[in-house]
Amino acid sequence: MSDFTAGKGYAAAEYYLTLFEEFPALIWRANLAGECDWFNKTWLDFTGRTMAQEYGNGWAEGVHSDDLARCVEIWMDNLAARTPFVMDYRLMRHDAEYRWIRDFGRPFDDPSGEFAGFIGACYDITDMRVLTAELEQLATHDALTELKNRRAFEAEVAKAIAFAGRGKASTVLFTDVDRFKVCNDTRGHAFGDQMLREIARAIVGAVREVDIVARIGGDEFSVLLWREGAGDVNDVCERLKSSVSAVGAANGVDIGLSIGVAEVTADSEVSGILLEADQMMYATKRRS
Repeated sequence: MSDFTAGKGYAAAEYYLTLFEEFPALIWRANLAGECDWFNKTWLDFTGRTMAQEYGNGWAEGVHSDDLARCVEIWMDNLAARTPFVMDYRLMRHDAEYRWIRDFGRPFDDPSGEFAGFIGACYDITDMRVLTAELEQLATHDALTELKNRRAFEAEVAKAIAFAGRGKASTVLFTDVDRFKVCNDTRGHAFGDQMLREIARAIVGAVREVDIVARIGGDEFSVLLWREGAGDVNDVCERLKSSVSAVGAANGVDIGLSIGVAEVTADSEVSGILLEADQMMYATKRRS
């Protein structure tokens, strides 16, 4: 085996670990018993702990309590199967802040080809998670009111159609703020934007937390009203009208709310429900 006798092979393996000391990733190694027996300097600088403190299962003391059981399960399952894994968890940094870590664990063999344990590399993905959440918020929510946007609302209606097939009733309400354009034109767009934010809060406050409220565009809002023990839809509509009128009165303007109603059924289509509610709303507006 020339250069890879047991002694030389082990020495070579230990030497290669020194190359990872200053590597920008947090690197660890675990033995056959699943106990970590080495961490690079980057890991120790990150946690602010010593090798002795992290040794064995000591590193788990820094894992967030909500993540620990899941991490241990993933680790032990893959150790037993000798399969690679990737897992995300929160690890306490030296300043006591929990940071999201993405941990890539891989089995490795000793120089003779025998399974020797796992080695892993971890990366701080906290900033990436924050950015992803912000992008998701932008993609699914209205920037002005922070309500769901039309795209996200359509996805919720699609879920409601699926639930309708299981006997769970729901209704789509399509609303338009009466005389809002006059208000916007006479008092200015900044005032109009503030009114829309207040109207959005009023609509949310008039329904239950389980119901879904969205800004469809302009001064149009939609509500997915889950009717499981919710009472009469007409009562909800009257509450919405009263709440929006109260916002106008508080700001010295005369506004109201026109509402169209469409029942969600198992054979409904998303576009069809929204169109039906929209048409019913305009029919109501013409009669008022």
